[in-house]
Amino acid sequence: RLMLENRFVEYENALSEPPFRAMRINTIKADKELLKKHFQFVDTPTEFCDESYYLPPDTKRLGNHPLHHAGAFYLQEPSASSVVEAIGIEEGDFVLDLCASPGGKSTQAAAKLNNTGLLVSNEFVASRVKPLTSNIERMGIVNAIVYSQRPDRIAESFCDFFDKVIVDAPCSGEGMFRKESAAVENWSEENVRSCAERQLKILESAAQCVKPGGKIVYSTCTYSFEENEGVIARFLKNRTDFKLVKPIKNFGEPAFARYAPDTENIEYARRIFNFNGGEGHFAAVLIREGETEPNGVVLCPDLFDPMDKELKLFAEFNKENFEGEVPLNTVNKNGFVYITPFEASKNEPRPVQSGVLAGVCKNNRFIPEHSLYNNTVFVPKRHIDLAVGDVANVAGTALG
Repeated sequence: RLMLENRFVEYENALSEPPFRAMRINTIKADKELLKKHFQFVDTPTEFCDESYYLPPDTKRLGNHPLHHAGAFYLQEPSASSVVEAIGIEEGDFVLDLCASPGGKSTQAAAKLNNTGLLVSNEFVASRVKPLTSNIERMGIVNAIVYSQRPDRIAESFCDFFDKVIVDAPCSGEGMFRKESAAVENWSEENVRSCAERQLKILESAAQCVKPGGKIVYSTCTYSFEENEGVIARFLKNRTDFKLVKPIKNFGEPAFARYAPDTENIEYARRIFNFNGGEGHFAAVLIREGETEPNGVVLCPDLFDPMDKELKLFAEFNKENFEGEVPLNTVNKNGFVYITPFEASKNEPRPVQSGVLAGVCKNNRFIPEHSLYNNTVFVPKRHIDLAVGDVANVAGTALG
């Protein structure tokens, strides 16, 4: 009430309305025209993202749709899609998503990269890594490396490395009150303060990772000023080589200057309330002073060893089943064959997954993984084209 003053009534009234939901098209695999054939609501995009479309309130079980399983779209709360749009990711960028699970912002960033550059997705909480890797595979992303490390450990290994860094920081979740009852039950003033301290540390790690001239987007899904304007103000006080800039895409409301009166251009940060077309978000774009220079890292290095026994098995499988030669960035990791976008040095943390897991070699035989077929880069010689409506028929036939 104190924060919104005369607009609190709008917020209060919105709490009794159904939560906003949206579908974001995965442009790596699909486009608007394909989705419009199956969903009438794919017409006018949300104000946050041109590929994001509101779901009608009565939409059910969309996660079971064949196109969802195929990776044609991602179900994402609409205001969450504002964060990646705000920072302006371009093809060829090196991008870090520091708190990545379940993968909404990582997969959105990957679509912007369009299988170019490099995406590093990190999730510290081990139990949350599997949903992240699953979504990266489902969306057909080939240039991602997944880690499960503390943010400061990532900073040690990737200092001054990335063009763009996404920090969707763990928060008190006030923006999820209408959507998730657990967010209300778990809220406390102590948790807000604890989150703010953790968020500042994560943002400081992100600052070490971004190149001079690069950008960070800091976001939360909470309303508390301690976790939003307060964190930005404290960060900028310590890191005078950063400054706030306007988001690439305008949305929501300006941040509140009264909560960071000594922070220049704090109004460039944006707030989204439940009366702004989303459940609630805060996003601030920070640029590091200096000029961005190429970091000299070789992507898709020449790793393929034609004398390696397991890689020979994969080469034979590839020749029989796929168009084109074996990619030069194919590597054998203890019998697991990966097509990796980037080979980390021995001093860097071991990734959970690097690029595409093509398959595993067992008993002198190459066994492919689903991820080898679940992207648009590797083109099979033999395939069956099925209309969406045919999927149930095929399944029924297979079952007898």
